[in-house]
Amino acid sequence: MSGQDNSPVKKVGNLPTSVPISATTSVDLSWMPEAQRAQLLTEYARGALDIGRKAQELQVDVDVLRDTLGNLTETTRRVAADGNSVTITHTQTTSVGRTEIIMGNTDNARAGKLSKSQAGEKDWTPAYVIAVIVAIVLIVKAIAH
Repeated sequence: MSGQDNSPVKKVGNLPTSVPISATTSVDLSWMPEAQRAQLLTEYARGALDIGRKAQELQVDVDVLRDTLGNLTETTRRVAADGNSVTITHTQTTSVGRTEIIMGNTDNARAGKLSKSQAGEKDWTPAYVIAVIVAIVLIVKAIAH
């Protein structure tokens, strides 16, 4: 051991005078007073922790999606191998975004389109039918008087 410090962070006293912002680039803070450097380094550390936390959340979501896809694929394969028709749909919204999955050996699965209910859209048809019936009743009452 030669005692040399080969880290990309240089220090004056107890505080670093540079901060790495990428694998090959760092920002020189040696010109700043120590109190400002301490405050900036505190904010930098908070930001690094926030990025790490977000990366872990995204990785969890990606891992769950990968496992879900694996389970759906295996289930679809087994059902189809048994000679049965199968359409499996799955939708989820995570921090990564919205994922819509359709698997199977049916025409619906081959079409690759989710129904409105599968896509999470509300079916307004019953409300429209009720509104038309109410309108007809009101018109009939108005004409009868």
